[in-house]
Amino acid sequence: MRPKFHLRFVDKATAALTSAVEVYNKPSFAYREETFAILALNAWELLLKAKVLREANDAIRSLRVYQSRKTKTGEPSKKQYLKLNRAGNAQSISLWACVIRLDGTPHQLPAEVKGNLEALTAIRDNSIHYVTASATLSRQAQELAAANVKNFTILAKQWFKRDMSAALSLVLPLSFVAIADDLDSVVVTQDERRLVKHLQDLAAAAGETDGEFAVAVRLQIKLEKSRLASASKVELTKGDPTAVKIAITEQDALANYPWDYPALCKKLSDRYTDFKQDTKFHELRRPLGGNQRYSKVRYLDPNKPQGQKKTFWSSNVLSVFDQHYTRA
Repeated sequence: MRPKFHLRFVDKATAALTSAVEVYNKPSFAYREETFAILALNAWELLLKAKVLREANDAIRSLRVYQSRKTKTGEPSKKQYLKLNRAGNAQSISLWACVIRLDGTPHQLPAEVKGNLEALTAIRDNSIHYVTASATLSRQAQELAAANVKNFTILAKQWFKRDMSAALSLVLPLSFVAIADDLDSVVVTQDERRLVKHLQDLAAAAGETDGEFAVAVRLQIKLEKSRLASASKVELTKGDPTAVKIAITEQDALANYPWDYPALCKKLSDRYTDFKQDTKFHELRRPLGGNQRYSKVRYLDPNKPQGQKKTFWSSNVLSVFDQHYTRA
């Protein structure tokens, strides 16, 4: 039995974004940023078309482009005709037409997702005008790419119950991208200067939020012990002055667990229309308290785990509560 029509679009969207990530992870690929933007935008167009299709009960008409024709009097016809592309096939709506189609519905895209897509569109469009990614633009593209994959993974799971968190990971070694702090010392053309400024404005417009979605994600290196044979090896040294310095603070350890209990309850109350701190909530919460995917316990004295402690919660818990409460 063939899958539903809209799910075929989801499959193609996943394949497109996976290809974008694989290309971006090639250190010798000279057109990485531009290619990622092109493939990622294609992936999003397919994902949004899948959503439009699903909401229209898989009616292909929902994706068609229709236009009027001039009558003998020169006036536009009342009847709408199917618009064809150069090959004579039916033309479908664009990425941004899908965004507009979802606006005003319960499925409209968050502002952060729109901002991220606008930024990638700017990179794609400006690459046509020979704007080559320098260190500064590469760093901007890196942060946008990380947010783009994160946003895609979240919506694919919310809309179509596709869990791609394991398959879609953005692995970007620091050696791929040089960090540039001084814009004026790196950007050498006015075109690229304007593009970088535009991307920064889009990211700044969204502001700092604690939500799931993001316009851009700043990537940082963290050290974690692993027994896996495939894990990268790092040597800690005190005597080599040329070694890369990495500082790890307690704040870094808790960065992935931003909510204490009151903050978690506030987040859930804002997110769901039917949330209550009742027996149902506590029965759902308790099993998550011992799982580091969802929570982390901080002890007043790390050497005395039987002493006072406080639990902090990760945003991963939202995927669990989403299955039991109604989104606002």
